[in-house]
Amino acid sequence: MDSYFGKGIRLKGTLWVKGSVHFDGEFEGEIYSTNHFVIGKSGKVLGNIKTHHVTNMGFVQGNLFAENKVALMNDSRLVGDISTYHLIIDEGSNFEGRCKMVEEVPKTIKEEMENLERPVPKKVKAPTVSKKTTTGTAETKNGFQLKKAAGIAAIVLVIAGVTWFYPKGGDKLEPLIKKGYSLVAEKRYADAEEIFKKALTVSRVEPRVYAGLGEIYFEDKRYNDSLAQFQRAIDLNPANGEYRVKQAASYSSKGQLKEAIESYMQALEIDSKNGITFYSLGLLYLEQDELEKAHEALEMSVGLDPDSFEPHEALSALYSREKNYGKSIVEINEALKVNSAEPRLHLTLGKLLLESGKEDDALKAFKKAANLFPENFSAQIRLADWYYIQGMLEESLKTYQVAENLESDNPVVQARLGKIYADKNQNKKAQVALEKAIRLNPKDAESHYQLGKLVSSQEKWGRAQSLLSNAIALDAKQAAFHYELGVVLLGRGKVGLAQEKFKTALGLEPTNSVFTMGLALALVEKKELDQALDMLLPVSKKETKNPDIFMAICNVYTKKGYFTAATGYCEKSLELNAGNYETMNRLAWLYAKKSSNLKKAFELSNQTLKAFPSRPEFIDTLSEILYVQGESDKAMAKIQEAINLVPNNPYYKQQLWKFKNVKPKPPA
Repeated sequence: MDSYFGKGIRLKGTLWVKGSVHFDGEFEGEIYSTNHFVIGKSGKVLGNIKTHHVTNMGFVQGNLFAENKVALMNDSRLVGDISTYHLIIDEGSNFEGRCKMVEEVPKTIKEEMENLERPVPKKVKAPTVSKKTTTGTAETKNGFQLKKAAGIAAIVLVIAGVTWFYPKGGDKLEPLIKKGYSLVAEKRYADAEEIFKKALTVSRVEPRVYAGLGEIYFEDKRYNDSLAQFQRAIDLNPANGEYRVKQAASYSSKGQLKEAIESYMQALEIDSKNGITFYSLGLLYLEQDELEKAHEALEMSVGLDPDSFEPHEALSALYSREKNYGKSIVEINEALKVNSAEPRLHLTLGKLLLESGKEDDALKAFKKAANLFPENFSAQIRLADWYYIQGMLEESLKTYQVAENLESDNPVVQARLGKIYADKNQNKKAQVALEKAIRLNPKDAESHYQLGKLVSSQEKWGRAQSLLSNAIALDAKQAAFHYELGVVLLGRGKVGLAQEKFKTALGLEPTNSVFTMGLALALVEKKELDQALDMLLPVSKKETKNPDIFMAICNVYTKKGYFTAATGYCEKSLELNAGNYETMNRLAWLYAKKSSNLKKAFELSNQTLKAFPSRPEFIDTLSEILYVQGESDKAMAKIQEAINLVPNNPYYKQQLWKFKNVKPKPPA
């Protein structure tokens, strides 16, 4: 080698050099060499190189033009284009750019240099260099002489022709960088990208430009591109920890958590007092379930960045994950001290208080959040959920209506409003809300179920069956969906299919007495009465306070004609649920059939008709009582009311014939 630039030398400008050169320093600008230019392992060149033969063992960002050969060695890195006759790329090298193989011998670098007008260097007085060499001494001394010679060579080169100047274009570059970052802040990423690319035409060695492009690509979720740009920024400015933090975020978004942690650690080596970096690292450890490391990083963040609430919030989440609600509440309160204007923190506090069993304090926190931030949707819906869970339907409804005003097209709000309206028997409002919930979220199985149940109660069997079938298709593990479809199928006279649905519901919830009664009802329709009783009687012994199970048994005995047994079970049901009009009507009818306790029967029947004067089955019961009492004319007039309501019902017509033609048995 004719010249050697050692590690630690930094040059900027245009380098004109003759002979073979080994360069292990840092250089920014243009390089012209007549022979072999070698970039050593610690060498870094930011700019174009024109030479006869170039070997890269370090880092180059710029274009290479070699008259003869380019060799990219193991662990080297080149960001730029290549023009040469011969190209050697060693395994393990990193090359980002294009390659052009030159076909004809170009004008040599030597000729080009001779024809170029070189700047005249400043006059520098050359130091006296002794030509005397020392021989025959220790190897360490020889090493020292080699380094000394390299330094002298560098000085001689400076004297001989290195032109020192900063490249032009700085005045143009800064406004572009400022404009680019301003556009990024405004989230005008396409415009910002155009500005930064324009900046690259001014200078390809400014790390802020590559970092700006990295931010744009990160926001656009082009993580591979963002990583490439941040790496270029790091190569140009290795001491900038912020670039490594952004690189880590890109790795994390790609799921490359190991690489992300490594980038964060490198950033902390540069700046060990950066609380934000510790916070980001803590979140990453938390994501990997490395809780001890997460604790350590977040505690460091809290200590270094006392004016930030996020580290306290993250620590709170970590303690909550460990079921340590006491410490979790302490940390969220610390976060609130820093930023009480963040509604999310108030909601988190309410949730933590709820999980720790402090329900009254939780309600206060939810109310405070809703009052402090009336326009915050999350605060309103969280409070509405609380009221709903507690069964406070009026308060829940009012709060959900506030949430609806904030986000009228939120499917969760519409679904919950539909359920509340249905619970309050406001069926028209319920149907409107549920229809909207399904339109906004067609995959909402619960809303399909609720609407199906609602239209089933209106005996719109076809629509109900369609909705409930959709609910099951979306979530087949909900037993209630199968049961309600069984009710609809039974209403449509498809007893066998209904029976299968009731069985499916019971398979999912074997101890559910409602599903048991559904299956028993299907068996009754198939006239398998004893099987129905075999299912119901054991349940009545377990659920002695369940009026519905006693009423179901009453109905089966009624079908069997066992009126005495039926009456006993019906009376038991009415004792447990005194205000049930269905039970009152059934008991009054049984008394009439037995011609006993007619005064009580008449009293019960009048109560049902007062509440529901147009229910034909209730009218029929009163007509039966009148008939048994010997008041046939009144009985015929009353049953005619039922016939007028349901003209095609054969049973009521049969009752009219009986009242006209058959004398009643005298009461017992």
